[in-house]
Amino acid sequence: MKQRLLLLLAVLMLASPMAVAQSSHESEGDASFAAGLYKQALDYYKKAARSHRSPDLIYKMAEASRMANNYTKAIDYYKEIATSINRVDYPDCFYYLGMMYKCNGQVDSAAHWINRYLSSLPDNKALMDRARQESRACEWILDKEGNHQKDIVYGVIHESKNINTANSESGAVLVGDSLLLFSSIQEFSSVTGKNAIDFDLVLMQVYESPVTINGKAAPSVLNNWGINHKESHSGNVAVDSRNSTIYFTRSIVGKGKNNQYNTITSSIYCIRQKKGKWQKAQKLGGDINMDGYTSTQPAVAYLEDGSTILYFSSNRPQGQGGFDIWYSVISPDGTPSKVVNAGPIVNTPGDEITPFYCNECQRLYFSSDWHFGYGGQDVFYSLGSRDQWQEPVNLGPSLNSPANDIYFTVNEGSPNKGYFTSNRRGSYFISDNTCCNDIYRWNSKPAPVKKEEPVKEHVVTMKGAVHSLLPISLYFHNDTPDPKSELFTTKQTYFQTYNRYMFMRQQYKNAFSSMKDTVARDSILNEVDYFFDHDVHDNCVAFEKFINLLIDDLKAGKRVNITVEGYASPVHNSKYNQKISQRRVGSIVNQLMEYDHGRLKPYLGSKGEGSLRISEVAYGSSRAKEGVSADGRNTAQSVYSVDASRERRIEILDYTYLEDDSTKISCLNIPVRASNIGTFDREKVDIQVRIPHTSLNEATLDFISVGSPDAQVISYSKLTPRRDLVVYLRLDFRKSDPTPQSFLPLTIRVKGEQVTQTMFLEYSVK
Repeated sequence: MKQRLLLLLAVLMLASPMAVAQSSHESEGDASFAAGLYKQALDYYKKAARSHRSPDLIYKMAEASRMANNYTKAIDYYKEIATSINRVDYPDCFYYLGMMYKCNGQVDSAAHWINRYLSSLPDNKALMDRARQESRACEWILDKEGNHQKDIVYGVIHESKNINTANSESGAVLVGDSLLLFSSIQEFSSVTGKNAIDFDLVLMQVYESPVTINGKAAPSVLNNWGINHKESHSGNVAVDSRNSTIYFTRSIVGKGKNNQYNTITSSIYCIRQKKGKWQKAQKLGGDINMDGYTSTQPAVAYLEDGSTILYFSSNRPQGQGGFDIWYSVISPDGTPSKVVNAGPIVNTPGDEITPFYCNECQRLYFSSDWHFGYGGQDVFYSLGSRDQWQEPVNLGPSLNSPANDIYFTVNEGSPNKGYFTSNRRGSYFISDNTCCNDIYRWNSKPAPVKKEEPVKEHVVTMKGAVHSLLPISLYFHNDTPDPKSELFTTKQTYFQTYNRYMFMRQQYKNAFSSMKDTVARDSILNEVDYFFDHDVHDNCVAFEKFINLLIDDLKAGKRVNITVEGYASPVHNSKYNQKISQRRVGSIVNQLMEYDHGRLKPYLGSKGEGSLRISEVAYGSSRAKEGVSADGRNTAQSVYSVDASRERRIEILDYTYLEDDSTKISCLNIPVRASNIGTFDREKVDIQVRIPHTSLNEATLDFISVGSPDAQVISYSKLTPRRDLVVYLRLDFRKSDPTPQSFLPLTIRVKGEQVTQTMFLEYSVK
């Protein structure tokens, strides 16, 4: 993890001499990986794979790809393991596969694999805590209404090749209004010939580039103020203009095992200007730099009394976890005060890096991989100073990407302009289009005020909103509602059973308290917590949203059919389980009828506009998962285990409109209005279009086509019950002219239906 952070911090990828005597390409790859040379390691592993392709080697290729930010390759390799019989030997594979999907912008797939990891009873507590957070983050992304900046939108400009190269550039900061300082890492290879494997990036140095009034940067040159050092990484510049001081990071490289250069120690230095000349660089005193730990990425702010405060990132002890943001007050003579942690509102168990303080707006900008974000590292801001902060706010999807977004800075005197660093798609690269960091320029403006849409338009999209919640699984304690009842019906509502169920969490935990294997016990207890927090609670919240959307549909005159299925665990006999599952379905129907003083009752069975039909199916325990305990004497497994608990549920599976419309495909909810898919740069991009499949039966596409020379259908998923149809499109706008608005017609026909229907995808090219 530290080595991956060093890559993000641009204190990374130091080349080591080629090993003289290696037994195989795989062992050479292992050595490169240990030295932090992930691209080089992957190249060696690929060579080894030509002669043998073991699961261990595939997993090493996945790990090297992940550490090198090669998301697409990492997905391929992790998925090869995750879908094989060898997956049990690689317990963290599901989580990392999910994270690579997230960093690749495929959030649905990310949520699937991360939740699958959580349901596998992992024994890595730290990784499980992170997986829980990432699962919630995926929900936050899909919800589209999370805590992110909504009043401001950002325009993003990729800096030219005067600044960016195929290597990594980072940490741009504008000095005054006409000089840009930034860091760049240069490529190096000491081996030539057709079989040579390029070494990774070697030495980071600070460059400068004059900037015109409209923000364009001239060709860059190496800075000569005394920041750079020919044998050390130098970068992460912060300017204290009031005191004519520049702070920066210097990383001294030392030899590790086998005489390889893989030991990196980062510390914060400064240079001061006297009589127009820069003095010799000095390492900061006090406890800002701590032996054995990294201190990096300084940021300058000013307190109300005019004194200087220095924020920076460090992985030192006594923090919240990983890299945290810390601060120290610098006295007029340059002496730093004792270092203080910025506190738990900003810092998390994850990594908070690249701080920048905007004095004009009183905001601390920073990047985090723990707070809810769209990708790996996202940019956030928090109002306040020192260790008194308001809740961090994500800058939103107009700036943050699925990749890593770091080193956000604001131009002095221009709070609506600045720079940041990202390895997003479109960055220049050596081996993969997300491998390397580039510098981007941003500008901001107030978000346009959204006009309220007419009620009719809201109703047209309502079905899609409901389908985004499905399927909803609602859970019950053993033999509820109405224990030991022989009736098929109940008078209880689901919310009544839910409230009692949520208070039983400790009872479920106590069932495993006598386990002697503490590691296994802790894993089970964590899984119980996850089940109550995620499965039970979150699905109940979704159910209430579902009811309110259903009410809106019925008020608008829709004729709706919903399908509800009931299940039971196998601990009782099959005949009794049939009764339990029917009572569970009945509690859902009761809840619908009693919700909000019976607002839905007039619609049930109505034959006019605004009618509700409920299709009820009770399966009992006939579809219980194989292996779930039916031993009533061992209640820990048959009653209180999470596997058994997940069988005691009902599912709301299907939501259809009962309308006779021969112009529509019956099993697909194709929107009648154009769907906006976004604004794109003139480049090649892959997107997914999701269309709800509303039938409980399998179907097959007979025809699909996109009517535009700028697009092609790459593939599409099966028409599977309870799963969206996913159409994968490749858009190529490299030859397109900028357009304010365009439409892609996507035409679909399903086998067995005589209807051909077209949906329109709205987009613009900038």
